[in-house]
Amino acid sequence: MSSQVRLRLLPSARCLFDQPVQVKVEGLRSRQVVTMRARSTDEKGVVFSSSATYRADGSGKIDLLRDPSLSGSYVGVEPMGLLWSLKADALHKYFFKNNALHPHVVKFSVHEEDREDRMLAEVTNERLLIGNGVSRVPVKGRNFQGVLFTPPGDGPFPAVLDLSTFASEKRASLLSNKGFVVLAVPVYSDHPDNVKQTNLDHFKEAVDFLQQQPKVSCVNLMIVLEDMLTIFYSVLKQRSVVTDRQHKFFGLMMQKKSGAEYEQSTQSP
Repeated sequence: MSSQVRLRLLPSARCLFDQPVQVKVEGLRSRQVVTMRARSTDEKGVVFSSSATYRADGSGKIDLLRDPSLSGSYVGVEPMGLLWSLKADALHKYFFKNNALHPHVVKFSVHEEDREDRMLAEVTNERLLIGNGVSRVPVKGRNFQGVLFTPPGDGPFPAVLDLSTFASEKRASLLSNKGFVVLAVPVYSDHPDNVKQTNLDHFKEAVDFLQQQPKVSCVNLMIVLEDMLTIFYSVLKQRSVVTDRQHKFFGLMMQKKSGAEYEQSTQSP
C-alpha cells in the first residue's frame, strides 16, 4: 500500500447499518485513474463485491459525493454505490445478515486502475444493526419464540410484530433503532416443506405478549410480514386477533429479496 494515499469514511468508519458514509480518497496523483472496491462476507460465508473506476481531481482527491464513476458496477455519481451494488459471484444469492449482535463489515479499498493486486489504501467499515441503548432479549412463550428489541427511554413506543420466514433480526433491530418495540418471530422453525399446517393462535400469543410489554403503547400496533404471508393480515382480522382501535394503526409491509438485499436510507428486507 502507498503511504501517501489515504482512504477515509466520514463521519466515521463505524456507523449504523442504514447510515450513509462519505467516501473520500486523498494523496493520489493529479487526474490519476484508480479502481475503488468494496468487499463483504455474509453469515453463510458468501463473498459479495463491487468495484468502480474513478478519476482524481487536479489535487489528487476523489469524493464519491461529487465525483462520478466512469465504469464498473455502476456509472455516475452514486455516493453509496459501492455498497448497494455489492453482488455475489454466484448466481441467485442474497446477502444473508440475520444476527443483530455482529456488525456488517465492509472493506473499502483503492487500487491502481484494473490492478487488484496493487492496493493503495484500505479501510474497514463496521455497520451496526443495534444502536446505543437498544436492548435485545431472546424470549420464549408457550407456542412461540423470538427476540424482543426495545429502544432506550421510558416510552410508550409503538409496537411491531416482525414475522419472517425464518429467524431474522436485521429488520427488527433497525426498526427498534427508530423508536419501535419489535418482537421478531420466525414463522417456520423447520423447512417449509416439512410443515403441514400453521396454527395462527401461536401468533396471537405473540401479539398478546407484545401488548403486555411495559414500554408498549397498546393502541399502536403493526405487523410486518414477508411477501409470502400477505394472506395473513386478512386472516388476523377475521379471527379478531387485534381490536378495532388497533386496526387504525395496523400496517402491512411487503419485503422482497433482490440482489444483495442491502438497504440504505439514501436508497431503500
